[in-house]
Amino acid sequence: MLLENLEDEDGSTRSLVFGVLTEMLKQDCLQSGFQGFTELVILKVLQAHKDPEKDVVRAAESCAATMAGVLPPEMVVRVLNPIIKTGDFPVNQAAIKMLTKLVEKQTPESIHAHLGDIMPGLLKAYDNVESSVRKAAVFCIVSLHQLVGEAQLQPHLECLNGSKMKLLSLYIKRAQAQSTTTSPRLTPS
Repeated sequence: MLLENLEDEDGSTRSLVFGVLTEMLKQDCLQSGFQGFTELVILKVLQAHKDPEKDVVRAAESCAATMAGVLPPEMVVRVLNPIIKTGDFPVNQAAIKMLTKLVEKQTPESIHAHLGDIMPGLLKAYDNVESSVRKAAVFCIVSLHQLVGEAQLQPHLECLNGSKMKLLSLYIKRAQAQSTTTSPRLTPS
């Protein structure tokens, strides 16, 4: 019933649907109910990024972030990969942002197993004609770097030209500097 309401002409109704889905996903006891619909819900959330109503897009972004944190990572990666590789803007950008949220909530071991699947799409997105897609790809690669480390990521980056690698290195250094300034410092007592 909720998914049917995504076709409603009223943008506030469509926005409310994503709000309800987000709240449902936050409830541990309801998460299993999404198993048969996970791919469909992810696709609907990503397609909503094309919606002309900004409130709908914001609600879909919030829902995507929640989904990235609660759904099984292998399932999310399996759904997002083809969209990142072949999807059109803004759906591909939304998929990359969702992947970034997923990476931020995982352990290095859980993501390392998917690097070979994830990186080709991100590297392709790094060449996208849309600057916002390229930026999203860079931020996702930076998040991956922070999670799995340079040694694990470097083999996937060897195909980048010098200027792209230099830009990526700049963003990685900036992220590292930010993480050291925001992490709690130990002071001698």
